[in-house]
Amino acid sequence: MTRRHRRLGLALLGSERVAVLAVMALGLALSLLMLAVTGADLGEALPALFNGALGDARAIEETLSQAIPIMFVGLGVAVGLRAGLFNIGGEGQIYVAALAAVVVSQALPLSSPVLAVALVLAVGAAAGGLWAAAAGAMRAYLGMNEVITTILLNGIGILLAGWAVHGPLRDRDGGGYPWSEKIGEPFRLPVLDLGPLTVPAGFVLALAAAAAVWVLLERTVVGVELRTLGDNPEAAGFAGLGVTRLVVLAMACAGALAGMGGVVELAGNQERLSDFFSPGYGFTAIAVALVGNARAGGVVLSALFFGALTAGASSMERIAQVPAATSLVAQAIIVALLVLARSERLQRWVRARRQISRMLDDEPVGQVAAESRGV
Repeated sequence: MTRRHRRLGLALLGSERVAVLAVMALGLALSLLMLAVTGADLGEALPALFNGALGDARAIEETLSQAIPIMFVGLGVAVGLRAGLFNIGGEGQIYVAALAAVVVSQALPLSSPVLAVALVLAVGAAAGGLWAAAAGAMRAYLGMNEVITTILLNGIGILLAGWAVHGPLRDRDGGGYPWSEKIGEPFRLPVLDLGPLTVPAGFVLALAAAAAVWVLLERTVVGVELRTLGDNPEAAGFAGLGVTRLVVLAMACAGALAGMGGVVELAGNQERLSDFFSPGYGFTAIAVALVGNARAGGVVLSALFFGALTAGASSMERIAQVPAATSLVAQAIIVALLVLARSERLQRWVRARRQISRMLDDEPVGQVAAESRGV
């Protein structure tokens, strides 16, 4: 192997984008290998997977529908990660926001669709933001780990929504199912007809949210402060940044995004709240944010990938009798491989190989030593 090829290989190995793509490809390959070992007919399963995700306009619409909630919540998780916080409370924030939106829609029967949709989105964002801000406040002022508090708040939020749909909000004409009445027509999100393709308005809102998150984190002073907090909390404190304020703010933003995801799922898809409202969007969104490297653009692409995987898995189960849970296995494999690829030991190995490569190429020793220390 020539020096040029060796250095190119090390550069690709150290590239975040290449690592993510390689992990996703390897995860899918291992999932397919697992299917083959269990006796599944890949010649029937793979076309069913592709056609269910991208085969026609209806499949694309299902992929977008699956991607929308995890895109919103994934953006919220990404904001927290960039600030050094791990928001695992997306599931509870979804339920609390959807519950608040249902209550407001029943209490204020507006007739203007613009005002009605704007109201429930604002209420859902506020509810989710306050729910997550509570965990942020406990972290900032009491030193409580946000992982623990958000998990506990998940349970409270889900049970609160369950109590509501089994009790005061239950649809008495709903056939005995534990769900609320459908929200009014003005509160529902429209769809955009693009020829043969129907695009949910929630997808446009999700892209707008991704753009807003990118601007916030990459082009504002607050974004610089949040990223500084995530990179080095002690340095942020020494620099005079309001660490407690930033912790609460980051969690509030994360919760607001998750809350918007819950409202968009309510107003654009299910139209009513139930105690089985979310099949685990809040937890899938954690994988979405990790695969997307906590970047807005990466989260959008990652959510589309996971949405396609979920939509395709349903088709694969229906046509090829392969369990749809296979998509969950693939997601788990991808996340496990991604954590391995980002491990500190592997990163040190890559830096050491780069150092050796540059030494062989007679690069300045000082520059080589600096990179080996991660400078």
